[in-house]
Amino acid sequence: MEKKRYNAGQVIFNVGDAADGLYLIASGSVGVYFPGNLSSNKPDITLKETEIIGEMGVIDSELRTATARAYSEVDVIHVTKEDFEKKLAETDIIIRGVVAVLSDRLRQLQKRRVGQN
Repeated sequence: MEKKRYNAGQVIFNVGDAADGLYLIASGSVGVYFPGNLSSNKPDITLKETEIIGEMGVIDSELRTATARAYSEVDVIHVTKEDFEKKLAETDIIIRGVVAVLSDRLRQLQKRRVGQN
């Protein structure tokens, strides 16, 4: 795990990027911008302290489906994909299955939402 700081407006990751890990927001807020909203100043979702971004990509190894940008000055704790996979491997197989199903369902919902725009 590594602590990282981003200035307001700085991109944490872009839609289409390979998922290298997830981010726990330690302070500040992060705007999440879905495709079709990349030029907007208003994020689709704003996440704050103790929330996580980038989790779906480490669960299913798919490309990022949104852009995450610091909405304010933000500190995050970056958990690499490898570290996450080690933790996940230590859990019960049922928990791993539930996590995979939830991630897949969220991706399907997001694809439908983007297709409607």
